[in-house]
Amino acid sequence: MSVRRYATTIALACCTLAPLHAQTSTATIAGRILDPQGRPVAGATVTVRNTDLSSTRTATTDASGNFRVASLTSGAFTVEAKSESLATRHPVRLTLSLGSTVHVDVPLALPAVKQSATVHARSGLVEGNTVAPEVNKEDSSVGIFLAGLTVTYLPNRDRDFNQFTTLSPGADEDASGNGVIMAGQRASSLITQVDGTSFNDPLHGGIRGAGDRAFFLPQTVVREFQIIHSGVTAEVGGTNSGLINVVTKQGSGRTHGELFYTGRPSGLTAADAFGNSLDNTQNTFGGSTGGPLKLPFLRKRSFYYVGFEQDFLHVPYWSAFAPQAPGVVIPTALAAQQGETVQKSSPTAFFGRVDLLPSPKDTLALELGLNRVSASNVPDALNTGASTRSLATAANAASLGGHSATAIVQWMHLLTPRLVNQATVAWSGDHRSLTPNSTAPEQVINGFGILGGNSFGSQLFTSQQTQLKEDVSLTRGNTLLTFGGAFAYDPAYQQQEANLNGRFDYDSLADYLAANPRRFQQTFALGDTRYRGSVREFSLYGNGRFTLTRKLTLTAGLRWASQFNPQPQNPNPAIPVTAHIPSDLSLWQPRLGLAWNPATKTVVRLSSGLFSANTPADIFHRVAIDNGQQVAIADSYFDPMLLTLAQPLPRVPALTTPAALVIGIDPNFRNPTSAQFAATLEQELHPKLDVTVGYLHNSTWHLQRRIDENLDAPTIDASGNPVFPALRPSSAYGRLLVNQSNAHSNYDGLLVTAISQISRRTQVTANYTFARTRDDDSNDGPFSIDSALNPYNLKAEAAPSTQDVRHNLNIAAILNLPVGFKFNPIFITRSGLPYTPLVGFDTQHDANDYNDRAVISGQVAARNSLRQPAFNDLDLRIVKDFTLPGEGHHLDLFMDVFNVAGSGNRSFGPSSSSLFGNASSPVFSAGQALFAPDTTRLGGPREVQFTARLVGF
Repeated sequence: MSVRRYATTIALACCTLAPLHAQTSTATIAGRILDPQGRPVAGATVTVRNTDLSSTRTATTDASGNFRVASLTSGAFTVEAKSESLATRHPVRLTLSLGSTVHVDVPLALPAVKQSATVHARSGLVEGNTVAPEVNKEDSSVGIFLAGLTVTYLPNRDRDFNQFTTLSPGADEDASGNGVIMAGQRASSLITQVDGTSFNDPLHGGIRGAGDRAFFLPQTVVREFQIIHSGVTAEVGGTNSGLINVVTKQGSGRTHGELFYTGRPSGLTAADAFGNSLDNTQNTFGGSTGGPLKLPFLRKRSFYYVGFEQDFLHVPYWSAFAPQAPGVVIPTALAAQQGETVQKSSPTAFFGRVDLLPSPKDTLALELGLNRVSASNVPDALNTGASTRSLATAANAASLGGHSATAIVQWMHLLTPRLVNQATVAWSGDHRSLTPNSTAPEQVINGFGILGGNSFGSQLFTSQQTQLKEDVSLTRGNTLLTFGGAFAYDPAYQQQEANLNGRFDYDSLADYLAANPRRFQQTFALGDTRYRGSVREFSLYGNGRFTLTRKLTLTAGLRWASQFNPQPQNPNPAIPVTAHIPSDLSLWQPRLGLAWNPATKTVVRLSSGLFSANTPADIFHRVAIDNGQQVAIADSYFDPMLLTLAQPLPRVPALTTPAALVIGIDPNFRNPTSAQFAATLEQELHPKLDVTVGYLHNSTWHLQRRIDENLDAPTIDASGNPVFPALRPSSAYGRLLVNQSNAHSNYDGLLVTAISQISRRTQVTANYTFARTRDDDSNDGPFSIDSALNPYNLKAEAAPSTQDVRHNLNIAAILNLPVGFKFNPIFITRSGLPYTPLVGFDTQHDANDYNDRAVISGQVAARNSLRQPAFNDLDLRIVKDFTLPGEGHHLDLFMDVFNVAGSGNRSFGPSSSSLFGNASSPVFSAGQALFAPDTTRLGGPREVQFTARLVGF
């Protein structure tokens, strides 16, 4: 590509989404220096200048005239070169984006006269945001780049940038709506990085703040981000599937920023999927600004950027019991407990950074993030999730409060023009407190609903992480070598016990009205029930990118990681599987990739490797506390006399089985590891159409699940249902749920991306995924369902995964119209997820109410054997841009219409199951989708919001 054509492309680019093939938080400029006859110039001096920060880097061309400058931050740059008698007449201007590698040929000429030029700082931003990078033909990794323009101008609920991850092929929200599923893997196995540091929660796994149901990082400070779904290099660990890589905005030589206000009036929200009106309102305001800091000792070498957002949000949902058979009369006092409940949430987020250039060889970045969350009437995440309908009454909800902090210090030092060292120290801490609305016992009525308080009780936790990282990059000709290591110290404490206030279960509404419970459970604290422990993580890596020929690039690397786990503070020596938590110290992860350019407009990418994720520490919490020694668990399945109780007990009664439930961990427990292979073809079919077609295979083993090891072999009845003996191998305790790492999953996907640059101002991007995900366990946390029907036949559990989306299509566009209008839609449609038909109570005598499968057509149904309804969502943002006096100043007015078509998008809730009952206690609502996304989630009720955004850059 010529310099003139490249510069024109950058200047006119106005993109939404683009394929991306890198995963570091820095960028690279590479190219050739040519003489007036087009021949390579050896020994030329190349100067790369960051015009935002006024920093410079130099390089010397090799014998073939090639140069490469790596470890550059995102932003605006110029490239100049000179040799003994030749020099560039004008600097080449370009913009670097997150993880990009930009190639440019720089021509030299004989200077007509001796002259000097000053390059003034200029922003590498389009309307205050970045644009997509050019296609990187050297990288074997594959993903999607979301430019800042996308973050700003596409419709988005609640200013949560993480919702844009669904615009990537192979990605979707998980069943709870709080996590991201990538390549069919669990949400906890996906790593998120912000400015090169982990943004995952080491206690619960997945992105920090996922359970808050609110923004965490202010969207106004997000510069750009990328989603990598295959070919993650050895520089990145802690993932089974991919990477979400985010960089924040930074200051420059001129002050720029934005202010905004968003309002969502209640009257413009349609009824939900069940015909209920919703009191849905939102008032959000905030802004950000950046520019020169003007420190006396670092004039023109210090910059800042700060952002703040405040949200006042009403998220309504209805307490509505499951439909009953004709003729069933619900007592008036019971029916009166139904109605609208409004979750009121007021999150606050702040982020600021300072960039300093103390010397020509040093860059220092200081970052601080603060977050506060406060919410009332938060529905239960396991039973309701983010739905407009809850089968539980308002008393079952809770109040959420807490705060978070993040501090990052990054120092980049130029050892030589080819050798760059970056050291990072980061600390993060999240504290949350969840307090139930009621301390009454929970009353669970099969096929009807939930009354009383929440059996999962209060939750209190603090999760912290200190990260130390050292990364070194060495450039030699067209070869880039990176190596380094990291250490993370993750102290945490957590306090949560189920059934502290008691729980009664009933087979039917009639049994509840007759005060005839099927089961009673209550937990009693005997000792210290607060988990305390610290996970320690170590990792080392080496990675190389080798340009074998001008058309062939090899990427190879090796990563070693280890996770040292804490030990129970009060182990129970009588039960060995509760006394020791094993560590995983040999997570070897080789990675290999190849990028081949057989033709000018064609790129073939191949990658393979091993990828190991971390085990969240909340798995260890229940091992340390629910060990048969710190708590006593009373269960009428083991002590039937408890069924005579009308109220929970104030103290531990005389029990034949005081440890009705014990949680342990297998001594050979290991972290989950994936083997991944990907092949992708990217082809420019037309100057305005680029298509990428790829195949991705991901096989993961050592997935966590819980198995009851205190059961004898069952007998199989005529329907295929395993029935266990009444007596257990050990009478000292009841259920012995042992965390094992023997579950497995397979993902096979065909991923297609098409990008049409219809004009320089209009682009449409479409992603289609045809995939199949199978596993033998899909649990997503320590309190989720233990789904194995028969622990003596785990192979029979193999079935479509809860995350199995066969067809997924998303389309996004930014369409610039005359007189300052923009028309920006997002359309997402996917086939239905699977769900499991359950009885809802124990028919196997294993004391597990939620693994008993319904009998359909005379046979026990398989796990995930039925399908939920399909999902459709069309969101639209209409923008009117008004130009204001002053360079770069303008006013944007947005109108967002979410779920334009009013799709119901009913589902089977976070558990992906439906209660069917059995022949003696059938459930009328069997097979009915009783949940639907709420107003904060994709596919929620149709709603309209308005935004005013004032911009200066």
